[in-house]
Amino acid sequence: WAERMRVLQEEYPLIVFSKTYCPYSARAKKLLERYDITPRPKIIEVDLRSDAPHIKGILTRLTRHATFPNIILHGHSLGGSDDLLRMHEEGVLRSELEAEGLKV
Repeated sequence: WAERMRVLQEEYPLIVFSKTYCPYSARAKKLLERYDITPRPKIIEVDLRSDAPHIKGILTRLTRHATFPNIILHGHSLGGSDDLLRMHEEGVLRSELEAEGLKV
């Protein structure tokens, strides 16, 4: 999975590991939709994958964030939905994304 993550990060600097039934995941995805981000975030619906437990374990180990969503920007976790909302409300989300080379 480490190699797959490296390839994903090269193609998609912003990755959201989500669950389809999770209200926090839905809130984070809806918030990101308010921004015109290029390249678009890659959404991975973990609960639809057969390797979901494996992905959760790897994400927890790599990011120390054990819940969904887990929002990854260039290999570093921004945290979850509450963290993303806080960044948005504080007015720093746009600048954080732009500082990492995304167009917003």
